[in-house]
Amino acid sequence: MKTIELLRRMARERAAGPSPSFTELHLAKAIEVIGEKPVGRAGLSEKLQLGEGATRTLIDRLQNERLIKISKAGCELTKSGLSILKDLNSKFPRKMKAPPSSITVGAHNFGILVKNAASKVRNGIEQRDSAVRVGASGAVTLIFQRGRLFMPPPAETQPKEWPEIAKQLLELFQPEENDVIIVGGAETEEKAELGARAASWTLAG
Repeated sequence: MKTIELLRRMARERAAGPSPSFTELHLAKAIEVIGEKPVGRAGLSEKLQLGEGATRTLIDRLQNERLIKISKAGCELTKSGLSILKDLNSKFPRKMKAPPSSITVGAHNFGILVKNAASKVRNGIEQRDSAVRVGASGAVTLIFQRGRLFMPPPAETQPKEWPEIAKQLLELFQPEENDVIIVGGAETEEKAELGARAASWTLAG
């Protein structure tokens, strides 16, 4: 099963008790966090901004799929988990804070590079709406083609400072032909990142 489909299925699974308050976005980030170094439940809960109960259920599901194992050091990725992490990193190779500018939409901004996804972008509205649904202020979608970075039509006229904005983003994310840069914006760093992740996942299927 493909990585995106697997994580979506894991997030949808039903069990006894209330529905978990996490999504496939939290599962993906959990795999990334655990892939950096082993982490305990409390540390993972803090990184994911999830409650203890939801984090426990998330860990259980990762264990059930044999993506992680529990050791004295905490949660660690298994061989299958490392394979999922590798696939996620190939789809979203760069994730980082983005500088504020006249095109961003929040006090805090977070950008994600999505590989070879230009053909999946219509006008950026789907990405914006996905970011808003998870609590962000919105998201900006940028396409890199024929050596330049641009907003998909029917975007408004680019601001006069666009050359400097584009230069910064190109240096940070280093896109290649047909890559997409998503910049989520929100009033907090956490919501900006979640918004960028949600917007990026609309292009990942």
